[in-house]
Amino acid sequence: MEVLREVQVQSLCILFTGWRMVGSIPKMLRVGGKESVVRENPPACLSDPMLGRHLYVKVKDTKYHYVESGSRRHDMVLCLHDFTDFWYGWRKQLRGLSASYWVVAPDLKGFGDTEKPFLAKHYTDEVILEELKTFIEVLLDSSDKRVILVGHGLGGQIAWKLAEKYPDLFSKLILISAPHPIIWLRNVLRSWRSIYENRWLYECRLPWLPEKSLLENDLEIIDKKFRKSGSVMDLSSYSNFDKEAYKYTFSRQQDWQGPVNYFRNLPLGNSSQTNQEKIKSQVIELDTLFLVGNIDPQVSLEMVSKSAEFVSKFAVKIVNMAGHSPHQEQPEVVNQFINQFVKGDVSYMTRWASKLHQLG
Repeated sequence: MEVLREVQVQSLCILFTGWRMVGSIPKMLRVGGKESVVRENPPACLSDPMLGRHLYVKVKDTKYHYVESGSRRHDMVLCLHDFTDFWYGWRKQLRGLSASYWVVAPDLKGFGDTEKPFLAKHYTDEVILEELKTFIEVLLDSSDKRVILVGHGLGGQIAWKLAEKYPDLFSKLILISAPHPIIWLRNVLRSWRSIYENRWLYECRLPWLPEKSLLENDLEIIDKKFRKSGSVMDLSSYSNFDKEAYKYTFSRQQDWQGPVNYFRNLPLGNSSQTNQEKIKSQVIELDTLFLVGNIDPQVSLEMVSKSAEFVSKFAVKIVNMAGHSPHQEQPEVVNQFINQFVKGDVSYMTRWASKLHQLG
């Protein structure tokens, strides 16, 4: 059965890619489209000393870049970023939390100034989780302190897996717009309509083309990230310098190879990855905080509620006037929630309470 499912995945990959190529013909014929520009010089905001210190560490065969802010005598808050993001996505936390915490924001493998191996085999869960574990141990330098783990989007999925595999490394788990990987994947595969809406995940199975499409119209995907959503999203935390920082970081095709490789390794044809029985064996014994924007188009409260089945004790905070990146859109509110959660000043629920929430 798994072989047949993989054949189905490959068939959908070819079908969706074909549709994209046919749909791109009018754009190719149209005059006046933007060409992709490789940006040679980084904007000044990326070297702003107020954001922290830029450092590197060699983990096995990979050199990781990270930015840290705050005293190393404090508890570490490790921040893992999303797809189409890098360390700079945590700029408001590097400044806003550094008085009380040692805030560490790495570029994930394949992103930013961290090394970018070409092959997808370098981005499997086994490799990434082992490297991040070593990254943490190197920075802690034999300290017995435990880490406050924060993840957003793709970084949140990695955070889930880190907490499941190495729970003794962490004291708290904070998930921003990040349902559990099983719940997220089940949502992708729940219907043909959902598969079509997430067809880009299938297109990632092919080489070169996904990376090339992400560069279209001078990084239109970055423009959309910074575009005002109706009249709701507050863009006061963004600037043209911020957008240029992203366009500089993702302006080359090789800048997208690592990010896309994470999705190339998705088990789209492996039904065991969405098995409800996994919940019984993977409950995480960590205090967990779910943060989600009230206008997030990608993450529903139902997905958050179902994700709560994977933890023993949790709190949920809805960030008003925020979409998929509440820590960037409403940073002061999110920083306050994080502070309250770490200090224990929140109301927790149990996994049984989440069942009642689902029924309600």
